[in-house]
Amino acid sequence: MAFYCKNLEEKIFHKHNDLVSEPDELIIISGYLGPSPVEKLKELPFKTTVIAGMYTKGVNPKLYDALKKSSKDNPNLTVLFSNIEVHSKIYIWMKENEPKYVLIGSANFSDNGLLTDFRESLADMDLRSDYINLLDYYNIIKANSTLTPKLTTTINKGEKNSHNEIINNLDEEKGELSINLPLYSTTKKQGKYIPPKSGFNWGQSSGHTAIGDAYIPIPKPVINNSNFFPPFDPLYNSKSKRKRDSDPIEIIWDDGVVMEASAEGRQTGNDGKEYPKNLTSYSSKSKKELGGISKKSILGRYLRKRMNISDFQRVITYDDLKQYGRDHITMTKISDGVYSADFSVSRKD
Repeated sequence: MAFYCKNLEEKIFHKHNDLVSEPDELIIISGYLGPSPVEKLKELPFKTTVIAGMYTKGVNPKLYDALKKSSKDNPNLTVLFSNIEVHSKIYIWMKENEPKYVLIGSANFSDNGLLTDFRESLADMDLRSDYINLLDYYNIIKANSTLTPKLTTTINKGEKNSHNEIINNLDEEKGELSINLPLYSTTKKQGKYIPPKSGFNWGQSSGHTAIGDAYIPIPKPVINNSNFFPPFDPLYNSKSKRKRDSDPIEIIWDDGVVMEASAEGRQTGNDGKEYPKNLTSYSSKSKKELGGISKKSILGRYLRKRMNISDFQRVITYDDLKQYGRDHITMTKISDGVYSADFSVSRKD
């Protein structure tokens, strides 16, 4: 039996290349889903069926719309939602309705489950003994699944724009939590301003940055007063003995864009634990695959385009935010590692 705890995403997306005969279907059963890996399934040359097992109380509308868009863009993809709670994580490569290779473990089909080494694991199953029970299990789950799940509803209790009031509980009963992340800094002398070489303008610094690089600082009230971003595991050390200082997340923007991102850097909360300090974009693609741009610039370029600013080298000021009509981003936690983000403005006709 083979055991895997590193490079899990690579195993899922490239395992078919190692099999004796190419499969004609990949079946994924996962408690929770992330929109980014589901979107990437279009890279596979065969049919894929994904069943989400832990949304019996409802699916966040933003997540559902992102998954539905992936299905629309990928004719080989079917995404189903189980009507019975299923916490299993199973990956089955099929050929002519028979399993040819199976991985079972703890890794959800999400960036949070697949991209952090040692957090989750998968092991292959011996198909010589019990694959009939596996197929029976899959067929029971599929028979109790639907394409159109119940959606959650959110009661918006009002958005708080103050730099000092960033925690915004949207639905106490469901535990949904929203925060407002300012895109500016504040001092008594300068008032609201955007630093010329950090944050939105990170690409202007003299460090190892590229054109358009940007990050969004995570204010202390977020880590001190909410369960929005989890603390880093103090016991985790990489092979080089360095502590992990980033966690992969997925962001579904209000315009439907799905962005891979990273909660990174370190700051200490009031509880003495270490939490991420900044949000920035991330991509598993190479710089060449990204068209020569920096993965850290995906966020900055995206926000500038939303603001109709085509010059990626221009220093952004607070006046630019005022002209756009919004100086913060509202983020809502959908599940661990999956968030929605709103940077929309009301347009007057």
